[in-house]
Amino acid sequence: MNPEVRDLISSLAKELGVRIIDVERAFKAPFELQAIIMKHRCDRKTQKFPALRIPYFLVFFVPSWNKERLRKLEEHDETV
Repeated sequence: MNPEVRDLISSLAKELGVRIIDVERAFKAPFELQAIIMKHRCDRKTQKFPALRIPYFLVFFVPSWNKERLRKLEEHDETV
C-alpha cells in the first residue's frame, strides 16, 4: 500500500477512534467485492457479465465491444 494512503488511514483511524485494521478493511472492501464478482459471476461462454455500481466510488461493467473481443478470444482458445 502507498505510504500516503497508510498515513491517511492511520490518521482517519485515530480521528474516528477505531483500529487501523478496521479502516483498512473498509478501504479494501469495494475492491474485494469487485474481484469476487469478476471471478465468480462472469461467464465468457454465455456472455454474462454482471454490472456493479457502488455510488460515488466504482462502476464496473463490460461494454459490448469488449464482450465481442472476449467472445473471439474464447473461440480462438477452443480451436487451439
